[in-house]
Formats: sequence, structure tokens, C-alpha cells
Amino acid sequence: MNIKYLMSGIAVVIDDAYEKDGSADSGDKIFELVKSIENEWKIPFYRTHKIPSGEMVNNLLQSASFILLDWKLWPSGATDLERDGIAKNINFLKQAKDYFVPVFIFTNESQDDITNKISELYDKDNPEKNFIFIKNKAELASGISEPIRDWLQGNASVYTLKTWEQTFYKAKRSLFSSMYGKSPDWPKVFWKAYTDDGVAPSSSMTHLINDSVLGRMETGLFKEEYLSSNISNISSEEIKSIITEASFVQKENLSGNELRAGDLFKQPQGKYLLNIRPDCDCVPRSNDQEDIELYCIKGERIGASEIERLYDKGHFNERVSESIVFAGHDNKTIKFNFRELRLAKYSEIKDQRVGRLTHPHITRIQQRYSSYLQRQGLPRIPEEAIT
Repeated sequence: MNIKYLMSGIAVVIDDAYEKDGSADSGDKIFELVKSIENEWKIPFYRTHKIPSGEMVNNLLQSASFILLDWKLWPSGATDLERDGIAKNINFLKQAKDYFVPVFIFTNESQDDITNKISELYDKDNPEKNFIFIKNKAELASGISEPIRDWLQGNASVYTLKTWEQTFYKAKRSLFSSMYGKSPDWPKVFWKAYTDDGVAPSSSMTHLINDSVLGRMETGLFKEEYLSSNISNISSEEIKSIITEASFVQKENLSGNELRAGDLFKQPQGKYLLNIRPDCDCVPRSNDQEDIELYCIKGERIGASEIERLYDKGHFNERVSESIVFAGHDNKTIKFNFRELRLAKYSEIKDQRVGRLTHPHITRIQQRYSSYLQRQGLPRIPEEAIT
């Protein structure tokens, strides 16, 4: 594992030693630690003696590759300052988790004492699931690479994130450099084309960039030895939840002014409506968005017994008139019936939208529905011809 490659970027170190002195002469091991990383990894550091606040936090976390945090940023014996300092540390760790930035807590304090205080963020029983790495400063005199490498190897999420980030940045640079080389005004060209076509230009530009970056991304970047280990400690409910997260976008993460195929609307008694109308027909042109008519197929949740009955070696046995989505909204499996199509104006059901089914799941349903509409039944073969 190439640690220097995975953890490249801008690092952040937060330690009150930088306020007291700011030089290695003070004897604090944080200076030696930071200098060794700079020399070995050639990575720049943002140094500060306190937890950042306000907009600085968002900007910092958005750019940070990883964070070195000294747990004790208050004077010894200052009870009130300690209480406030712990609260600030926990709040900062929550924000770092939202940005999925790895945090390495280096301290002279008791590790157990720290893990107890951050119990809502740190799982002692499953350390590989944490985004926080805790070590005493004295233990790191021999270097930082090995403990970080061991931690990354045990944390599949962080390894996957850091590996994906590197190839993403490479593909992003390739795309924008290439397009700029053709013309610095390339965004204006596409914006005008989208505007003339009557589609939402911002949304169309976003999809253009996403698709172009994806086409430039290397796909063989992940290493089997870091991701092929036993997953027996993962429950079926956890697996359902990650499948839902990978195939379904929750309502709060959708743009409120954009309609697309895959939009799911919850109805009473465990029933749903799924929009299968093509994206290009869901764009308001001459009419108002509220008046757009959606083509919705009806669906309903199915229980565990029916799921087991229909499940067959990784897939479901589906009739030509239906399609099944496993672990859709709310981790529930939904069966959609092609025989029941409902035309509904967006204004009638907009408050019922709970999220959006993504590709390839919605694409498969559209394809199956198209085949259903064009199906042609064959005459029954007489039983006597067989027996």
C-alpha cells in the first residue's frame, strides 16, 4: 500500500504546542512528528493551536487529506476549560465525520479515557469501522507510516475513499485541462446548447461533467488484498442498508426543482408510485414544472416469505409484467406491477416523493417495461404434442 500516494494533499495539525512555542526546541513530540511526515511524504501542513470555528471549519475539512489532533488543548487542572475543550473536540470530530476526513488523535492522555468520551463516534468492539485513529505520541517515535498503514488496511471505507479520491482527481484534471485546451469557453458552448434545447442547463452541465469524468477514471485501482477479507461480522440489516444507500437517493439529497425517471412517491399502506418517464420529458419547457405529467407504475412492499420464494442465486424470478427492487426505500423490497400505470401531474404527488432510484436499477425497469408493452404471446402448445 502506497501511503504517501493515498494520503497526499494538505494535512492539518491542531496542537496547543504551536501557541506555546512553535519550535521543536520545546521538546513536544508533535513537532518531530509533523516534520517527519513533511520530509518523508512531501506533504504540506496547516498548523493551528486551536479548533477552527465558523466557515474556516468547512473550508478546512473540505480540503484536508487527514487531520492530526492533539486531544488536550487546555491547561492542566482547568476544569471549566477542559469541559469546554472536550465538547469542542467532539463537535469537531462530528464535522470531520460528515466530510469523511480521517482523524489521527495523538495524545499523552489515556487512550481508554478518550474513547470513553467519544463513545458515540468510536466503536471499541469494531475498531476497523472507525474513522478515528488514536495513539500516544511517545509510541510514534519510530515513525508514522506503519501504524497508519495498518489502520488503513483494517478500515475498508477509508482505504476505498482515499484510493478513489486519487483516481478521481486525476480524471478531473485530465477532463478540465483537455477541455480548456480546446477552448476556455467550453462551458458557455454547452450552456447555450442546453438553453436552446429547452432543458435545465445547470443539471445538464452537471451530468455532462460527471459522465466525462467517469469515462476517464481508472477502474482497476482497488487491490483485492484490502477488500476481500471475511465480512461475517456484517448483519443482514447492515447489508440491506448499504444496498439501499448505493441504489437509492433520499429525498433530502435531491434537487427540489429537478424531476427524473426513478423518482419514487410513497402511497398509503406500503404502496408506491415510480416515475418511468424519460428524463428529457420531465424537463419543464413551455409549461410549468407543476404541470408535468409523470408516467408512474404502481408498486408495493413484499414480505420476507415472498422475498425468499422469489430469490434465486443472486436475483429474483420475475414475471414479464413485474420488476422487483431489493432494499429500496427504507430498506424494504418493492415489487412493481407493469399492468398498473398511472398518469399523475407532479403537483398532485410532489409532497409524497421520498427519493430516487438510480441507474442501473431504474434503467432496467424502463427496459423491462418497454419489453412488456411490446410483448407478443404465442399460441399454447397442446399437451398431447409433448406427452
